[in-house]
Amino acid sequence: MQTKKNKRVKWIALLAVASMLMVSACSSNSSNSNKEVNATESPDDTPTNTPADTGPLSKYDPPITITAVKDDSSKSFLPESDTVENNVWTKGYEEELGIKVTYNWVVPTANFGDKMNVTLAGGDLPDLMSVNGTQLKQLIEADKVEDLTSVYETYASPLLKSMVEADDKLGMNAVTFDNKLYAIANYTGVLDSAPMIWIRQDWLKKLNLEAPKTMQDVNAIAKAFTNNDPDGDKKNNTYGFVISKGLHQDWMLQPTAFFNGYHAQLGSWVKDSSGSSYVYSSIQPEVKEALAQLQQFYKEGVIDPEFGTKDIDKALETVNSGKAGMIFGPMYAPFNIGEIIKTNKEADWLAYPVVSIDGEKAYAQTPAPNSNAYVVRKGYANPEALIKLLNFQVEKMYGESSVTERKKYTGESDQAWHAAVVSVLPPNKNVKAQINISEALKANDPSKLNTEEKGYYDGIVKYRAGDMTQWWNERIFGPDSSQGVLKFYMENNLTIANDYIFANTKTMDSKKATLDKLELETFTKIIYGAESIDAFDKFVENWKKLGGDQITEEVNEVLKP
Repeated sequence: MQTKKNKRVKWIALLAVASMLMVSACSSNSSNSNKEVNATESPDDTPTNTPADTGPLSKYDPPITITAVKDDSSKSFLPESDTVENNVWTKGYEEELGIKVTYNWVVPTANFGDKMNVTLAGGDLPDLMSVNGTQLKQLIEADKVEDLTSVYETYASPLLKSMVEADDKLGMNAVTFDNKLYAIANYTGVLDSAPMIWIRQDWLKKLNLEAPKTMQDVNAIAKAFTNNDPDGDKKNNTYGFVISKGLHQDWMLQPTAFFNGYHAQLGSWVKDSSGSSYVYSSIQPEVKEALAQLQQFYKEGVIDPEFGTKDIDKALETVNSGKAGMIFGPMYAPFNIGEIIKTNKEADWLAYPVVSIDGEKAYAQTPAPNSNAYVVRKGYANPEALIKLLNFQVEKMYGESSVTERKKYTGESDQAWHAAVVSVLPPNKNVKAQINISEALKANDPSKLNTEEKGYYDGIVKYRAGDMTQWWNERIFGPDSSQGVLKFYMENNLTIANDYIFANTKTMDSKKATLDKLELETFTKIIYGAESIDAFDKFVENWKKLGGDQITEEVNEVLKP
């Protein structure tokens, strides 16, 4: 917890979405991810060994063996006597399912992507793999992975299906091609990535300002934080809000929520006003209006004048030094903006939902699902084993047996589930946790909470007793929290998703990086005032000419009914 990077790792582990670490690793070194998969099929004369029945947890007798590969992210969560290769999960698979899992290799998480690329290029594939979207596309084109459609329908438990098919099958659709299910996506939901507005609550109170209900309120608060000395040092040294140089291409301090308030989305593919075709959101006219306001704010000193040169870490230094009163970011922002809480007990950040510039509803945009997916090598005799391994994991963690066995499989930290060879988590589970924790706090009774929820509950109790290091628990999972904002989004249907959830199209592979650079440079220059707001129109024209129109055609072809 001493560095910002360590904080990012910690929130992932604590919120049990650490599967994204694997996604990041699989996606790393994108230049390697395009290597051609060796299409030479290795012979496989392994006899099929079907379990006694098609029950979700029926046992193979005699046992079967399945080879896999893995990162070592579970290492720090396991007892000293256990290893990634030999632990409570591998023993459980063998004892209860009759499946012996062996690993061809285990590498540090940071090296997983490169190692997988080498494995795919070499063609000596394990029976079971975790791959990213690009790798999945390569494997399908090379006919190297099994069609899982029938084994999923036959063997998947109702509990597993409820997770895999969540959010109108958003994650499932991303791994379905020509009506064939080629993988099981480790889909964690997109709600946790939805943007919101984080405001210094103590500054609001000091300046006698109300919580924002409209974008006009947000803009007025930003000006007041700039001009009305909210920190009380009698100096003109505060900013309304801070953004980083990556704009929407960064994971934190991106002004997405600001643009959403103007009914604009950034970097997404959405339906046009007629609902008949898909368009790229960053070139729509609503974006121009939001950019014009940001340009005015920059001119007035509301935005840090050095934002265009500050990466996330540098921008966060400005926030944590107490010089900014507002940011736009996701639900886990407290892990990055909470430094000031440790030195100033009066300081407090509170999350608010996206608000609208007019009477129309404002929708918070959510990204395309970014998850790894599990595939089975073409020719492996028992492809249903993947489904049964997943049935086992979700049952031990979330099924009826979790009441007595969850702790056995997740350990004291509740994180030993990373040792499972495959895993899926309930999408958007943190909203449910917030509801349960809020009810437990109200009743002063945590007895009905699971191990993970109880950890957050205990943190809130400690914070309320004066332990400022536990502040993040209150602001993420308490009654007034970021998960409460996400609950509000969910209950009122106030999110808008990126409709393009698939691997890059052909032209995206060759042109997207150039177009993204053009977008970032143009928007930054407009905000700086180095270009007039009308430069947006020229940007749209150039975006289309430089490959955008072709990409739009390809996206609509993929997404056509």
